[in-house]
Amino acid sequence: MLGLFGKSRFLDEDFEDWFLETWAWLMAKSGGMQRIRDTPLVTPTRDFFPPTEAIGHEKALHVFECVKRLMGLQAWDCDLVAKTRATSRQVNEYLFVNGGGGAAGTFQVQGGKVTITYASDLVDLPMALVSTLAHELAHYRLAILGEHGPGGPEAHELATELAVAHAGFAVFSANSAFDFSRHSDAMGSGWKTSRSGYFSDRTWAFALALFLTLRGEEGLADRWVKPIIKDMMKSATKYLNKRPELLAPPRAAS
Repeated sequence: MLGLFGKSRFLDEDFEDWFLETWAWLMAKSGGMQRIRDTPLVTPTRDFFPPTEAIGHEKALHVFECVKRLMGLQAWDCDLVAKTRATSRQVNEYLFVNGGGGAAGTFQVQGGKVTITYASDLVDLPMALVSTLAHELAHYRLAILGEHGPGGPEAHELATELAVAHAGFAVFSANSAFDFSRHSDAMGSGWKTSRSGYFSDRTWAFALALFLTLRGEEGLADRWVKPIIKDMMKSATKYLNKRPELLAPPRAAS
C-alpha cells in the first residue's frame, strides 16, 4: 500500500499503533526478547502434533493437550467440552451455503472452574481446531498477567489474538481467518465459508512477519500458509525492515 503523499502504513494507522504498542506490552510482561527466542513457530507437523488414532472428542483432547504443552500450560487444569453449532443453510433443493454459524470456541470461568468449549465440527478441520484452542488458552495467558493491555477491556479479544501470535501459533490462525470453498456430495452441492477469530488475513500476515523478523527467521512460514497470506507476509516483512523504529520497542523489552 503506497501512499500518494509520503509513507503509508501496512495496517490502518490507529490499529497498527495499537498493535505494536500491545505487542511490546505483551513482550515486556512475558519475558521480552528471550521469550521470543525460546518460542518456535508452531507448524502442522508431527514434531508439534504427534499422530493419534483417536477420533471425535478424544482426538480434540489430544490436540488440546498438545496446544497446552506448546503454550507452557500443561499443568493447567480445565475441562474441554464439545458443542454443536449450526453449519449450513439450504438455498434450493440441491444447493447449500455453509456459514459456520455460532462460536468456534469459548472460555468460561464459573465457581473457580475453567471450561473451554469448541465446535464439534472443528475435529475435521485441524487448522481451525488448533487456532480455536490456542485462542481460548491465550485468554488464560492474558489472565495471569493480572491487567489489561493498551485499549483496556474493549480490546481484550484483539489482545488475545496477539497472544496467540506471540505464542507461535499464527500459522494456524492465519490459515483459518477466512476460507471459501466448494463442496459436493450425493445430497447436493454448495459453497462453504468460514471465518475464525478477530483478525483479518492482512493482520495475521503482519503478526507473522513481526514474530519471525524478531526471531531472525523471515520466510520460515512461507510453506505453511495460504498464498494470499504468504504474499502479504512478504510485503509486511519488507515494510518492517524499512521501518526499524517500529521494531525498537519490542526489541528493547526484557
